[in-house]
Amino acid sequence: MNVKPFGILPAIAILILSVGLVNHVISVPMLLGAAHRDAWMCVWVAMLILLPWTAIPLFGALKKMKQIPIDQWLLQRLHPVFVWLLITVFLADLLLIAYETLIVTSSWTATTYLPNTPTFVIEIVFLALCLFAASSGLRTIAYMSCLLLPLVVLLGDFVMSTNMPHKDYRYLLPMLENGISPVIQGANRAITAFSELFTLLFIQHHIKGTFKRWHLILLVLFLALLTFGPITGAISEFGPAEAERMRYPAFSQWRLVSIGRYLEHVDFFAVFQWLSGALIRLSLAIHIIEEFGPVRRLKRKWVSTALLAVVLAVPAYFGTKNMMLYRLVQQWTFSYLGLFMVFLVVCVWGASFLKKKQGNKQLKKCDAEEVMQ
Repeated sequence: MNVKPFGILPAIAILILSVGLVNHVISVPMLLGAAHRDAWMCVWVAMLILLPWTAIPLFGALKKMKQIPIDQWLLQRLHPVFVWLLITVFLADLLLIAYETLIVTSSWTATTYLPNTPTFVIEIVFLALCLFAASSGLRTIAYMSCLLLPLVVLLGDFVMSTNMPHKDYRYLLPMLENGISPVIQGANRAITAFSELFTLLFIQHHIKGTFKRWHLILLVLFLALLTFGPITGAISEFGPAEAERMRYPAFSQWRLVSIGRYLEHVDFFAVFQWLSGALIRLSLAIHIIEEFGPVRRLKRKWVSTALLAVVLAVPAYFGTKNMMLYRLVQQWTFSYLGLFMVFLVVCVWGASFLKKKQGNKQLKKCDAEEVMQ
């Protein structure tokens, strides 16, 4: 797939909006449910694993790939069967990310500001928009991210500063009243949110320029603040018990915002924030699946787009109709999938120490295509 290259800043904007949605919105109620009052500590405990993981395996793999597509790079070092297994697991996780984004966004939209619109209609319209963005190319997604991110960040600073009079940080204490175990459990779920940074391995060959180690470290720390902020805000504004019962505490904080005596109900800004992150997250997942998945072998692009639409829309519709079952699946994935994806990135980094295979490159490419099929 031919994509015009783009710079490091647009790539970082993609990751902040994509991973930021799960860090800032989706993972917050799960961290509060696991660690309660100590949920804000989970982020920094997770950093004990995530910072070394980012600085060594993730950065090391990026450095060794040298803008070669990940599947071709792995084929130079591993047997095609192992490459197929690795790529399949990564794509399966991306499919789960796409389902999660579509289900959560559709159900939240239907229960907040479009209650009289059928959920299926919301789902189809949003999915069509994301499919169009993905089909327009990764460069389009990158520049959309550059336009959306400054507004999203400014709105986040706005709600944080405006709600300062409502905050009582004494609610954050005492620390570790239930021991360290709930914090470790919550940190595991936080790791799952950050593990989506593996998508960088699938788009690095489209990036013009070279990532530095400090780029990734600053990115992870910024994403950590995106989780830390709404958690401490929810606990200090609503109290730990009430914050834990909320479905999306980050959105609830917008309902407290008022400017003077006459201007309030500005929570429509939260809709812009959410949809910005959801658009980039779902579009990115779809684009990577189209580029590395089996649908890329279809000659007509519209056929692959239509096939992906069906594969995403039908299960997502049943997910919105069975939210209790979906939440059980979500709890399971956040409990177990994160560390596994972190381990897979370590495996990719480990493959960089293997010697390149000798032989005809074209033959290896043909063998790989046969295995992928």
